[in-house]
Amino acid sequence: MEMQLKNAIAAIRGQYGRVRGIFTRTSDMSRERYRRAALTGITAAASKVVSLAASLLTVRMTLRYLGAERYGMWMTISSTVTMLGFADFGMSNGIINLVADTLGRGNRKAANQAITSAFWMLTVIASIVTGLAACVYPFLNVSKLFNVHSALAMSEAGPALAVFTLCFVLNLPLGVVRGAQTGMQNGAANALWTLAGTILSLVCLIVAMHFRLGLPALIWAFSGPLVFALMVNGVVMFSGENRDLAPRFSIPEWSTCKTLLYTGGMYFILQLSFSVGMQSDNIVIAQIMGASSVALYAVPARLFNAVNSLLIMASSAIWPAYADALARGEGKWIRRTFRRVSMIGMAFTVSVALLLVVFGNRIMAVWVGSGVSVSTAVLVVFGVQCIVYAYLQPINFLLNGLSQFRVQAWCGAIMACANIGFSILFVKRFGVLGAVLGTITAQLLAQVIPLTIVARSALAKMDPKS
Repeated sequence: MEMQLKNAIAAIRGQYGRVRGIFTRTSDMSRERYRRAALTGITAAASKVVSLAASLLTVRMTLRYLGAERYGMWMTISSTVTMLGFADFGMSNGIINLVADTLGRGNRKAANQAITSAFWMLTVIASIVTGLAACVYPFLNVSKLFNVHSALAMSEAGPALAVFTLCFVLNLPLGVVRGAQTGMQNGAANALWTLAGTILSLVCLIVAMHFRLGLPALIWAFSGPLVFALMVNGVVMFSGENRDLAPRFSIPEWSTCKTLLYTGGMYFILQLSFSVGMQSDNIVIAQIMGASSVALYAVPARLFNAVNSLLIMASSAIWPAYADALARGEGKWIRRTFRRVSMIGMAFTVSVALLLVVFGNRIMAVWVGSGVSVSTAVLVVFGVQCIVYAYLQPINFLLNGLSQFRVQAWCGAIMACANIGFSILFVKRFGVLGAVLGTITAQLLAQVIPLTIVARSALAKMDPKS
């Protein structure tokens, strides 16, 4: 009995040591990369859970408070401005590799130059967007644009759009904070500050509704704290030991700007292709089968996409770690980590996808009611699509870390175009099932095959002794 108790205590201490190790820095760069990736994954998951909970609460509170018309206007403005998220031309993501590479080589001066260049380029873009908005705003009939009719909604439409645009513009140059933190393999800080901003925005929203403030004030209360949290994140990051990395009042180097524009542009094309490729299925189904059939695709798609979102949250932190390891010439670490991430991600996805195939209709019945129920065949093809994503994600993050964006951008663009064609063809023949089959076919031909070849070639070129 005494021996069993000692073994149990030893096991608990061992587990405690592993957990404590996640929060303790180490001089071993291999372990440090894993530690930072694990910490980022944990904090990102916590931030996502709080964000989802806050979203559910705010929908419930604001819909009752504003009414259907004013709430609908808020969501329309939000969707419109969100679509402008591509306005940074991918630079907030393009800076990740530059920072990881320069810091991996021990060149902090070059890292500062990259951060400074990105900050001023994003500031110029924000200034242009502000100027265009200021010129266009006086001529906009905003209430007609959002198709609102009540006197209160019409009076709030213009100011509400202005407040949302202001938050969007302020957020643009702050993208350098997110990108730099990620490149420094400190994504956990981003997640924690986002978590703080989400909680603060929920509190401010409750206060605004308590004082019966209008829609523009509610939008500021909801979006403003997130911008403020990102600002504080930047102040904290660029103080202390990272003070030398803070953006400076200097003219950016053209060579750095060209690199940022190229990398950001490739990532921009990649993001745009993914967005078009993934969102086009809803439009194809609506045009061929009618809008009422879209729910039969969109609801199970959102259910299975939750698996992909979890996978991205857990594995995206490895992207800057690859860039850091490449800069240090640690090819062996890259190959070993790629195998581990691929195997763990695939095992997780297959397990969850099987559960969703078996219990998908029951989950949707609890979630949205009995109005949406699909065939087992539809659930199966969604599960297959999930597995294809799980195969592609590690390859995408590997190629991101190796700065091989061009091949991904070309493959993504071809996939988006092919997906539309295959989806139209298959939806006419198989219905909703055809939309998923079209996406899978396009991904297999345009992404899985060519990107597998590129990834294997890149890994084979690395020195096995490094």
